[in-house]
Amino acid sequence: MAGYFLILAIIILGGVIATVGDRIGSRVGKARLSLFNMRPKKTAVLVTILTGSITAASTLGLMLAANRELRDIVFRTDAIIRQNRKVNQELDQALSQKSQIQTELSVSRADLTEAVRRLRNVNDSLKFSVARQKVSEAKLKQLRSRYDLAQANLLRFGKQATTLRSQIGQLSTQRQQLVAQRNQIQTRLKDATSQKQTLESAAKTAQQRIQSVEQQITQARQQLQSAVAQQASLQRSVSEAQVQLQQATNEQNTLRQQRQSLEREIAALEENRQRLSENLRVLLLGLRRGNVTIRAGQILAVGVLQNIRNPNEALQAINTLRLQARRTAIILTNPRNLSPDQRVVEMAKEDVEGLIKQVSDGKTYVVRILSALNYLEGESQVIAVPQVALNNEIFPQDAVISTLTLTPSTLTDEQILARINALFSAANRRAIESGVLPDPVTGTVGSFRQIDLFRFVLALKEQNNNAPVEIQAVTAAKVFSSGPLTLSLVALQNGRPILRS
Repeated sequence: MAGYFLILAIIILGGVIATVGDRIGSRVGKARLSLFNMRPKKTAVLVTILTGSITAASTLGLMLAANRELRDIVFRTDAIIRQNRKVNQELDQALSQKSQIQTELSVSRADLTEAVRRLRNVNDSLKFSVARQKVSEAKLKQLRSRYDLAQANLLRFGKQATTLRSQIGQLSTQRQQLVAQRNQIQTRLKDATSQKQTLESAAKTAQQRIQSVEQQITQARQQLQSAVAQQASLQRSVSEAQVQLQQATNEQNTLRQQRQSLEREIAALEENRQRLSENLRVLLLGLRRGNVTIRAGQILAVGVLQNIRNPNEALQAINTLRLQARRTAIILTNPRNLSPDQRVVEMAKEDVEGLIKQVSDGKTYVVRILSALNYLEGESQVIAVPQVALNNEIFPQDAVISTLTLTPSTLTDEQILARINALFSAANRRAIESGVLPDPVTGTVGSFRQIDLFRFVLALKEQNNNAPVEIQAVTAAKVFSSGPLTLSLVALQNGRPILRS
């Protein structure tokens, strides 16, 4: 929905700027104005070009201001492209490493297969040699038994010695041949054993190379997974940014709707308040007729409470202020048939307890008892509320509160009085902003005697000086939060005092 509003705003803005540019170009052409010593026609063309440039710039600025994704695309395109290229390069490098490692793995597997085949052949030959050795050993055992038997027969049959000797010579020859065959078999067995050891070492080397290749494959997979994870993280970041942008847009729309609803509610409440105020005013006018002697917010009593450490002392000080407020209320309202023990000023119990609790910490406070409503002459009961604040030092003595500069010889007395009254207003405003408590009814923090003001103006005029004079409103004494703000007027010329009230 925000996109449609953006397109509609761009169309309307372009139409307005085009219309304004056309009007300006027409007026420039009709008025035959010339810029930079150009001919009026070229000046009109320049104005039209500038208007078109403003249209394009405003359209682009509006789109960039309204669409965060467009700003990212415009200002972060190079960074995104570089990052994408870097990721693609790392991915290509990982794929090339993977291909190379797979090739080496295929070669290693072929070598391992050949080695295993050769090892099997050697094992078969070894088994055949062992079998022949067993047969030879059996024959040897048989010949030994026959030799023993022959010797026994030789001892036994001496007569057959010649025949047996010849047979023994033949047997010896056969025995030598068998021994030679045995030695050959043992040599071949040693060769087979060495070949087996060589093949085992080659197999171990191949296994080590396979393990190394598998580790490289694992590292390549990890790098590939890391690259994929980085790409997925980047995609998630983009998605999260889009979601956050959508959420921010939704929240903005919701807040805009809430603001409109609150504005409508405030308008309705304001209308109700005005209507209730009007009804209350009419009701009060109908119920109460007479002279208002006490206004709402008027000060009935004021005092500075300090070094109070317990509730009893606080209650005693507050009762003193209540007596002062009672005397003030009696003087102002002049109630009829008032008894000596009748309570004229009423304060809520919660207000009194809260005031006692607040001023019992030993600090210095200024406490004022104010009228809660307007009261007429003759009324015998006044509802009051307390006002309490820390009584801090706001201004030291001789502090400059406000200044003005004027030339007395060029102004009348009334004009000088008006300027000085404006100086007093500025001083009053600064004192209130600094923390001096104003009168709730008049809104002022002090007063300046008119007779002293007239005397100062007359003395200033008697100087008969045509040079500018700086007038300063300075404090006559230290000013605290409780007030009042007592001022003195000082006139200076060239930084030198020439008059003081």
